[in-house]
Amino acid sequence: MAQIFLNSAVAVLIASAFLTTAVAAFRSRDRAIQKVPVRAGRRHHPNA
Repeated sequence: MAQIFLNSAVAVLIASAFLTTAVAAFRSRDRAIQKVPVRAGRRHHPNA
């Protein structure tokens, strides 16, 4: 009986974590994607 209760509690926790992640992803979908600037050139050491 205790094992059934624990399994049910774990299932509820996993489901709530999944729903929280899905809601957060759905809300952040409306935000614009920000590009991170990337440097094209590499700096080389003068002694290399």
